[in-house]
Amino acid sequence: MAVTEDRLALEAGEGAATLQTPRGLATVGTSLFVAGDAMVLFGLVAAYYAIRAQSFKWPPVGLGTYLPSMVAVTIVMTAVTVQWAVWAIRRNDQRTTLNALAFTIFLSVAVLNGQWYELAHLKFDVGAHGYGTFVYLLVGFHMANVIAGIIALVVVLGRTFGGEFNADDHESLTAAAIFWQFANVAGLVTFGVLFLHP
Repeated sequence: MAVTEDRLALEAGEGAATLQTPRGLATVGTSLFVAGDAMVLFGLVAAYYAIRAQSFKWPPVGLGTYLPSMVAVTIVMTAVTVQWAVWAIRRNDQRTTLNALAFTIFLSVAVLNGQWYELAHLKFDVGAHGYGTFVYLLVGFHMANVIAGIIALVVVLGRTFGGEFNADDHESLTAAAIFWQFANVAGLVTFGVLFLHP
């Protein structure tokens, strides 16, 4: 009769196995969220033009363009500074990344402040007419995206300060930059629809 040895199917290694998290997951998730957010934006713009087509006098009240133009210029500046942060981290330059993110956050708060001031000083309320409703809706939609973007940028600023990102691993920062660039697009579309081509 033969004696059988109990053997493990797999030989034990020296330590516990570590699973690597899949790369690109945050970027894909952010891109899908941005796609859904873009559908909301384009639905609002389509509704704006549908209401506008049925109106005899549009816009019923003229709005100044100075403050919205300054907000649009600041939006473009944030687009440059957030890409500067991504560029810097790809070169493993944490100090420049920190500066670029901090400057982006500063400018984004200025955008939020400008839009808040703009809404607070309108001469009509949200229900005065269709145009007023869409001014509040589109500017409010952009402000909501700016607030979410500021939160994301503050989180990646903290993580950058903690040394979590480098040239090889900066996916969360890239995902935050993708979302921020969509917020910039939403702001420029809002500016174009409401103030350049009312």
